[in-house]
Amino acid sequence: MSILSRSAIVRRRRTLVHVVLRDMAETGNTTVPPWWESEIQREFGGLDGFLAELSRQWWTAYAAHLDALIELGSDDPTQAWADVSEQMPHLRAVLDSYTDASALAEAERRHCDVLRWTTRRESRHAA
Repeated sequence: MSILSRSAIVRRRRTLVHVVLRDMAETGNTTVPPWWESEIQREFGGLDGFLAELSRQWWTAYAAHLDALIELGSDDPTQAWADVSEQMPHLRAVLDSYTDASALAEAERRHCDVLRWTTRRESRHAA
């Protein structure tokens, strides 16, 4: 029995996310079609795991872009949001379709806390 390394698992998951999102963009779906459910279940343990991965990818891209804007002297989170939404429109549309999913709620709260602290719009509280 072979045990996959963490990096191999990450690559495999990213590939699946890319393929599923491309398929969804081509078909116009913003919610996961039934034909992907078994593969998503096998790889991510279900829709919540898949959505968590989409969220992680979104927030990673957003944070990197916001950091670049801050380095250039701007700390406008709405500009960063608009730019990343333009770069990743279907990923954003899928996340928006699942806006009420519990899998996304904690990530959203955590990232918003970081955003407020990063842009110094309110002081960061110790956890």
